[in-house]
Amino acid sequence: IHTERPVTNTFHNIIQTLSVKIDSAARYGLYADDARSDGMSDCAEMFGELATQEPEQIDRLLGCLHKHMPDAH
Repeated sequence: IHTERPVTNTFHNIIQTLSVKIDSAARYGLYADDARSDGMSDCAEMFGELATQEPEQIDRLLGCLHKHMPDAH
C-alpha cells in the first residue's frame, strides 16, 4: 500500500476532507431544525453559523486541489 499510490497523501486528505465537508454542509439545515425542535435555539444558531462557514472552506480545499492538480479542471 505504501509503494503504489494512485495519488499523494495530500490529495487523498483533501478529497477526504471535501467529502466530509460537503456532506456536513448538506446536513446542517437538518441539524438546526432538530435543535430547534428540541428547544435548543443556541445549538440551532451554531449549526447555522457552521453552515455559513462551510462554503468558504470547501472553496479553499477545491482551490488547493486545482492549483496542484491542473488536469483536474
